[in-house]
Amino acid sequence: MVVLTTYFTKKIMAVLSLLLLVGLACGSGSALDNIKPPGEIPVSQESADRLEDNFYQALQEATTNNESQLRITNEEITSLFAKELVETGRVPLSNPQIWFTSGRIFITGGVKPFGPVEFNSLIVATAVVDNGQLVVEVQEARMGSFDFPDTILESITQTVNEALTTALSELNITRLEILEGEMFVVGTRSGV
Repeated sequence: MVVLTTYFTKKIMAVLSLLLLVGLACGSGSALDNIKPPGEIPVSQESADRLEDNFYQALQEATTNNESQLRITNEEITSLFAKELVETGRVPLSNPQIWFTSGRIFITGGVKPFGPVEFNSLIVATAVVDNGQLVVEVQEARMGSFDFPDTILESITQTVNEALTTALSELNITRLEILEGEMFVVGTRSGV
């Protein structure tokens, strides 16, 4: 009888918690309603491939004395993120949209932290140059009306920075600019 009561208590608590979360998520999101990408940013293999090709071309043009510039568009970064990060399962984000504006990087998408409930999410970040490496710093991360759980936020930040470190390991970044719809990364080649 005690085992049966404990089982029902756990089930009822789980259902009540889920209803509470759904109620809070549906009743909030006002901050997310005001921040929208500039239209639907399409995801395509061609855009992801173009970004990779442009990166390798910039790497070939760069030397220890000659700076090279890489231009990254909203469509290219959204496509590469969807292809490389979301498909690995390390980032629990669906339908990502990433765009550059006002010196910041905005990321939206759906997050399912517990079971079937999906929350609209918003991540606002900046990118800085630290010791010749591009590092993403998260300024705000919301999931519905809740702050992102630290574990999810750390996973996203770590995954993004690891991917950047790996992808840009041969470049010594000298400056970057986040403009409307694009980001420019300028650097020289290290180890040439």
